[in-house]
Amino acid sequence: MLSSRDIKRKIKSVGNTKQITKAMEMVSAAKMRRSQQVALQSRPYCESALELLGNLSWRAGYKHHPLLVTRPIKKEALIIITSDKGLCGGLNSNIFKKSLRYLEENSDKEVDIIAIGKKARDYLAWRGYNIRAEFTKIGDLVKVEDTAHIATLIMDLYREKEYDLIAAVYTNFISTLKQEVVLRQVLPISIEGIKEIVSGIIPKQGRYAELKDNKKTIEETSFWNYEYKFEPSVKEVLNELLPGLLKIQIYHMILEANASEHSARMVAMKNASENAEKLINELAIIYNKLRQSAITKEISEITAGREALNV
Repeated sequence: MLSSRDIKRKIKSVGNTKQITKAMEMVSAAKMRRSQQVALQSRPYCESALELLGNLSWRAGYKHHPLLVTRPIKKEALIIITSDKGLCGGLNSNIFKKSLRYLEENSDKEVDIIAIGKKARDYLAWRGYNIRAEFTKIGDLVKVEDTAHIATLIMDLYREKEYDLIAAVYTNFISTLKQEVVLRQVLPISIEGIKEIVSGIIPKQGRYAELKDNKKTIEETSFWNYEYKFEPSVKEVLNELLPGLLKIQIYHMILEANASEHSARMVAMKNASENAEKLINELAIIYNKLRQSAITKEISEITAGREALNV
C-alpha cells in the first residue's frame, strides 16, 4: 500500500501534468480558432472554383487536357494528410484505418504513398509501403503558394503517366467536436468527383451552413447553367485554369486537415486536463484518509501511554 508521502508525490506529479495539458489546450484552442476561420472563409471561394472546374471539364470534353484523361488503372498514388505531431485523440488513427482499408481493397494494384505530415510518413513507411513523396512542417496558417509545390508534383506525376489514378484521404472539418475522414479522387478530374467535393464543402452547421439553403441540388446550380466561350482556344484556357483550380483543391484539403487537427487536439487536451483533475481529487481523498488514520493512531498511542503511566 502506498504511503502518504508517495500519494503526495503522485498528486504533485499529476498536477504538473495537468498544467502541461491545460497549456496545450489553450494553445490548441487559439490555433483551432485561426485554422477554422481560414478554412471556413475559404469554403465559398473553393466551392465556386471547383464548380467552375467541373463546368469547364464537362463542357470542354475530357480530351483537351491530360489532367482530364482517364486511363486503365495499373498504378495508383494515395495522398494521406495527417498531422506532424500527436496528442490529437483518434484523428490520425481514423485516417490510417480509412487508408489501410483502401490499400487492402486495391491490393491487386501497385499503390504508392504521398505523405503530407510526419505521422503519415512514419506509419506507412513502418508498414512497408513505398513513400513516393513526403511533405512535413507545412504550418498552421498556410497560403495557396505554400501548398502549390505539392499540387505541382501531383500534376506532373499524372501528366507523365507515372500513375493512372491519384486519390486523397484527409479529415473534413464539420465542427469542433466532429471531424470526418473522407476519401476523394484527385486525378483524373471527373464530374462525379467534383460534384462530391462541392456537395461536402459547405458545413452542415455553423458559419456558411446557410449556403446549403440557397442550393437546391448540385444539378440545379451554376454547375450546369452557364455557357462558356473559349478564347483563344479550349486547350489554352484549360492549360491556364486547370492547374490553378487543382492547386485550390489541394490547398482546401490541407486547410480542412489543419482545422480538424487543432480541434481534435484541443478536445483531447481538455479531456486530459479533466481526467487529471479527477485523479487529483481521488488521490486527495485517499491522502486525507491516510493522514486522518495516522493522526487517530498517534492519538490512540498517546492516550494508551498516558493510561499506562497512571497505573
